[in-house]
Amino acid sequence: MSVRSRLTQALAIEGLPVAAALAIAVVFFSLASPFFLTQENISNLLTQSLFVTILAVGMTFVLIVGGFDLSVGAATGLSAATTMLVLMNGGALPLGILAGIATGMAFGLINGFFIAVMEINAFIVTLATLSIGAGALQVLTTGTQLTGVSLPTFAWLTKGSILGIPSGVVITLLFVAAMEWVLLFTTYGRMIFAVGTNPRAAFLAGTSVRGLTFSVYLLSGTIAGLAGVLLASHLNSVQPGLGQGYELTAIAAAVLGGVALGGGRGSVWRAVTGALFLATMAQGLHLIGVDPMWFSIVTGASIVVAVGFDRAVQQWVIKQLAAATTQRQVSGDPDDPDDPGTDSPDSPTKPATSSSVRNTK
Repeated sequence: MSVRSRLTQALAIEGLPVAAALAIAVVFFSLASPFFLTQENISNLLTQSLFVTILAVGMTFVLIVGGFDLSVGAATGLSAATTMLVLMNGGALPLGILAGIATGMAFGLINGFFIAVMEINAFIVTLATLSIGAGALQVLTTGTQLTGVSLPTFAWLTKGSILGIPSGVVITLLFVAAMEWVLLFTTYGRMIFAVGTNPRAAFLAGTSVRGLTFSVYLLSGTIAGLAGVLLASHLNSVQPGLGQGYELTAIAAAVLGGVALGGGRGSVWRAVTGALFLATMAQGLHLIGVDPMWFSIVTGASIVVAVGFDRAVQQWVIKQLAAATTQRQVSGDPDDPDDPGTDSPDSPTKPATSSSVRNTK
C-alpha cells in the first residue's frame, strides 16, 4: 500500500485531526513548562474541563440532529443557582440536585416546544432563552448571596476521590460512556443521525422528526442542568454571569471534534476530545505566562480553523478515493470485487467464446 493510500485511510478516520492536535499540545506544553505534567496540574485540568465536556456532549446531540443551542451556558448558571438556593434553605442533597436538573429541563422544554412544534428558528429561540436565563440569574444573585453550603456529600461530587481519581472525573467518564452508547448503539441514536442527514427521508421512513427534535433539546437542557449541579459543587458559590460563554466553548469543542454543524455526523468521544484540547490550550497558555484574555481568541480561531481543515480533509479524501476507484476500473484490478471484469464466486458464469469452444474439442 502506498504512502498516499495510508494517509487517505488515516485522514478518513473522523476525530483523528483533533486527537493529533491534542497530542501535539500535550508534548509542547510538557516541554515548555515543567509543571504541566504534574499530578496536581493534570487533576486541575481535568476538573476544570468537566463542565464544558458535559455541555459538549449535549451539544453533540443537538448539532447531529441539525440544530443549535445557545442557551446551555445560561441554563448551567441558573441550574447552579437553584441548586444552591435549595441547599442553603435546608433542602436535602437529592432535592437540590433534582432542582438543578429540573431547571435545565425547563430550558430544554421551552427550546424544544418553540423549535420543534412552533418551527421557530433555533438560533432565535435559544438566543432568547439565553437572555432569559442570564437575566433570571442576575435577579437571583442581586439580593441573595449564594455561597457557603456545608454539605460534605455535595462537595464530594467534584472534590472527592474514587481510587485516586477525582470523583467529578469518574462521574463525567461514566456519563460520557453512557451517552456514547446511546448515540451509537440504540435506535434513538440512529434516528438522530437519520434526521440530521435527511429529515425528509427520515420522516418518510416513519420517524417523528418533530418529536425527535423536541427530545434532543430536552436532553441538552437536562445535561446543562447536570453541569450546573456539578459546577455549584465545585465552586460552592454562584455569581452573576456564571456559565457565560460556556455555550460557545461547548460548540467549539464539538466542532473541533468533527461534529458537523450541518448535522448528520459526529460522536460523543470526538466532542470530548475537542473539549480536552481547549482545556489543555487554556491551562498550557496560563502556565507559560500568556494572558488569559487570549484564550477567547484561541477558541474563536480554533472554530474557523477546525471547520476549514475538516472541509479540506473531506474533499481531499473524497478526491483520492474517487481517483483510486477510477484507476482500478481502468486497469481492471482483480483485487476490486466490484470490477465487472473480475470473476468471483458470486458472479455468473461467462458464456464460452468460439475460441474456447474450439479448444475444448
